[in-house]
Amino acid sequence: MNNIFRKRLKTTDLLQRSIKTIKAFFLVFLFYGIGEAVSHFVKIGLPGSIVGMLLIFIALKMKLIKLNTVKPASDVLVKYMMLFFVPFGVGLMMYFDFIKSYWLVLSVAATGSVLMTLYTTAWVLQKLEKDDAL
Repeated sequence: MNNIFRKRLKTTDLLQRSIKTIKAFFLVFLFYGIGEAVSHFVKIGLPGSIVGMLLIFIALKMKLIKLNTVKPASDVLVKYMMLFFVPFGVGLMMYFDFIKSYWLVLSVAATGSVLMTLYTTAWVLQKLEKDDAL
């Protein structure tokens, strides 16, 4: 009797986690779709995926949605993030001769852009933390 109860409890827990994950993916893809629509109709210079990411960030910041609601989807996406870079890496090898010719310029540009991104991210984070402290 106790063993049947444990199996049913595990099944119920698995079902609840699955529903939370599906709900989280639905929200992530909903914001992605809204971002694509805004990008298409408003004709701004940003891709829809970036607009969707900004919109979900704003919704999280304004507490319209809770972080725990989208966390199951983000955990799965981060876990398999490397798979998203495989096609990029394979495509990059098509330009091996170009990279070989201009490796120094490309290295300086990549280093500079990484440093600017880190600096900008740190600056924005500091501004947002000051706003949260108020």
